[in-house]
Amino acid sequence: MSARRRLGEARGAASVEFLGILPYLLLAALLAWQLLLVAASVTAAENAARTGSRAATLGQDGEAAAVEALPTWLQPRADASATGGAQVTVRVRTPILVPQVTAEQLTVSRTAHLPDEDAIGGP
Repeated sequence: MSARRRLGEARGAASVEFLGILPYLLLAALLAWQLLLVAASVTAAENAARTGSRAATLGQDGEAAAVEALPTWLQPRADASATGGAQVTVRVRTPILVPQVTAEQLTVSRTAHLPDEDAIGGP
């Protein structure tokens, strides 16, 4: 058997192998993107809770400040509550990439509490 004939028989094998592994590559990319969304939601909720707590310390509406501090793509999925003093809790439902999948377990909750100016000896 000549070398040219052996190469002709293997032609397209790499393409077939790539098509076989392509669904696994797409699944890995989907999972990685979902993890990035969760991480971004956690970071945004934490920042929003601190912003809301800071606003509440200054006598402003901490809940509204917290929701406004979130990125626009998370604001419709968020809820903030202020309890006693300057403690603000922000809850965000993390977006899920697969529309048919719903999970309440992907709700992120972060709380921040800043002391009053009177408690720390402020002006």
